[in-house]
Amino acid sequence: MAQRSSLADPQLYLVVFVGGAIGTCVRYLLGLAIPQQAAGFHFGTLAANLLACFVYAGLSAYLAQADWIRPRDRELVSRGAGMGVCGGLSTMSTLALEGFTGILGGQTWQALLYLLASVVFGLLVAFAGVWCAGRLAAGHRAQYTTAAAIPSDSSDPSNLSSSANPSGFAETSAPITPADSEEQEAQQ
Repeated sequence: MAQRSSLADPQLYLVVFVGGAIGTCVRYLLGLAIPQQAAGFHFGTLAANLLACFVYAGLSAYLAQADWIRPRDRELVSRGAGMGVCGGLSTMSTLALEGFTGILGGQTWQALLYLLASVVFGLLVAFAGVWCAGRLAAGHRAQYTTAAAIPSDSSDPSNLSSSANPSGFAETSAPITPADSEEQEAQQ
């Protein structure tokens, strides 16, 4: 069976589009809620970028470990929440514009400090997101492992469905790559 290209998948376009609209709206609201500038720092942009770094890094790390979630579902969440929401929320172009506007406006040190702080804190919150996701995934893995170890009573007619996988998601023994995901989708 021929593999279907991700470029020809309208569902992926839809989740990225909807996620991007949500992320852009959240970014706009953060810009309204947080003062635009103080001492060369644009706190609305900084908050949006740091939030996006934390969520995208954490989401990516969690989904990479969540082999109990079907590959297609992981792909849709990754594209919709990751690329879409976090892509719409974060804004490299505004960060660059604010930095260069500050430099050209005579606030060179403040602008450079703002750019440096954005990068350094972005990396720190991304690491924090990965750490949190690892802990969350480990907890979920333990939960599913424990559920799989509970023997089911096959004589009980109300227990005909497997209690080993209460989520209804496919279980696999190894993490699935995007190529594997497409191959499994083609087989279904």
